[in-house]
Parts: sequence; structure tokens; C-alpha cells
Amino acid sequence: MQNIQLRPYNHASSFRKIAAAAWDDMYQATIYGQLKLRVEPLEAFIEEAREKTGKHITLTHCVTRALALMLQNHPDINALVINHRLYLRQDVDIFLQVALPSDDPDRMGKSDLTGLVVRRADQLSLEALHDTVREQASALRKGDDKDFDKTKKQANTTPGWLLHRALKFIAWLQYRWNIDTSFLGAPRDPFGSAMVTSVGMFDARVGYAPFFPLARTAIILCIGAVVEEPVVEDGHVVPGRVFSIQATMDHRVIDGYHAGIMSQEITKMLTEPHKYLGPF
Repeated sequence: MQNIQLRPYNHASSFRKIAAAAWDDMYQATIYGQLKLRVEPLEAFIEEAREKTGKHITLTHCVTRALALMLQNHPDINALVINHRLYLRQDVDIFLQVALPSDDPDRMGKSDLTGLVVRRADQLSLEALHDTVREQASALRKGDDKDFDKTKKQANTTPGWLLHRALKFIAWLQYRWNIDTSFLGAPRDPFGSAMVTSVGMFDARVGYAPFFPLARTAIILCIGAVVEEPVVEDGHVVPGRVFSIQATMDHRVIDGYHAGIMSQEITKMLTEPHKYLGPF
């Protein structure tokens, strides 16, 4: 079985082909962007969603759904580079970061960071997305996720130099030869199409996330905190509530044109959530 279900990207432009061949990896080709949005319409939408579903819908759920729908609408952005050649992903899978704080406030280093993958996120309603994230996050926090528990034990018992080589070898099998490494205890395509993380929950306004060496995601979105600041409305300066989304992108897959389309799509969905993110 393959690590990722892929489709040919036969219609790639000459620049896309050059970009895929010119840079060795996403670290060399990293580009960044920021989107700042009014949050009041989204807050009203979230409040209504919570009342109708009885579920704790959050800003992260909404951004994740918007990202998934954007990738569904523009499949050329849902791509990756293997052996300096572009391929399109068959599915839209979104990885969400999950923090596991330490019980010991004096040992911050014991706090863990992991994540979960929402498979075919573009096919899920907002409520279904919430339920999937909650179920997987609960398993991680309770220690019921067998894959994470196994990975954690291996990381704690394997010497650093050997762990580095083992991880590089698994990534080489998964993303150079597209081999499903489940037989080695490594889950299939564990990071999906794109990542979503949040520093807003820690009251940080802005954060840019780095590409993870073992992943082949072309996009990472980092959500900042909601803050009050002056905004221009109908030519007048008024109080407003805003938040920012920072994007880390692989320039081999995404250029300024793609980034502009992505920005327009996500802005539209998050500022008119009733129209684009529903039904719940």
C-alpha cells in the first residue's frame, strides 16, 4: 500500500516544474504571509453553532474547515514534491497540533506536543469536524492513543543519534518512495496535506510555525489571539475585534498567485461564515 494516494500533476506550469527541481526541500523554499481579519461575524457564528449543536465549536475548528474547503476548491494547492516532481494529493487531510501541558509547573520541558490528523476534512461538517478532533484529542490526553504512546516510549528510550537516523529513514521511505511504513510501526502519512496550530490560546498575537522535518505539508496556518484594536469602518476609526493567521508555505507548491487565491478564499469563508462554513 502507498503512503499517500497521489494523482499526476500533468498540467503544472514551467515555473512550477522549475521550482520543484530547483529547491532541495521546503526549508529552502519557505515563504511566509499574514492575514488579519475582523472576528465579530465569526464570533456570532460560533455562538450560534454552540447553541444549536451543544458542542464547544472554536475558532480553530472554523479555520480548519475553511482551510479544508479551500483545498477542496483548489486542488492544485493540495500538492507535494517527491523526487523533485510535483504530485497532487487525492485527499484533504488536516493535521492539528495538540498541547499536553505538564502537571509540574516547575518543569516546562516535560510538557509534550503532539497532534492528530483529520482525514478527508473537506467532507466533514463543522460538528463532525469538532467530534473527530475531540475524540482523538481526548485519546491523546488520556494516553489511549497507541501510536502516540509507542512513539513517546521510543523517543524516551532511543539515543538521540539513533532516533535521528531512524526518523530520517522512515521519512525517506514515506516521502521519497511513497511506501506505507505501518509495518515499522509508523502511521501512514501522519501529517496530511496541511497543518493548523494556535498560539492564540496562550494569548500570543502572532506566531509563525516551522515546517516539521518529517512532514511534507505545503501549508501551516498559525492562529493568533483575538484582540481589540482600532479599525477603519466606512471611513471612520472605530473599536474592533481582530485576529491574525500566519502562514508558512512551500514555494515549490505555492507562489504569490496561489497565496493570493488562498487568502481571498479563507477571508471570504471566515468573514461570511454562515454562507460558507455551515451547515453545522
